[in-house]
Amino acid sequence: MNDQARARLREAQKSEANALREVVGAQKARQRLQDRLNQANSELDAKLVKLVESSGVARAARLTGEAPRSLREKARAAGLKPSQLQ
Repeated sequence: MNDQARARLREAQKSEANALREVVGAQKARQRLQDRLNQANSELDAKLVKLVESSGVARAARLTGEAPRSLREKARAAGLKPSQLQ
């Protein structure tokens, strides 16, 4: 292998390593954002359940624009009894 070929190979390997480092960084950033989104969704679900508990499914759906079925499912998953869903 001549010097020019070795230099091209080193440059290609350097470029590849840089690109891979950028991809890994972007994956980590995406995971951090996904974790924050998951946390925000959990907090929203808890607050929706609290609203259902105090206002009932129908009113909570009207107030929030959430589907009643979705609110019922969240409330049941949180342990609310059917009598608490009115």
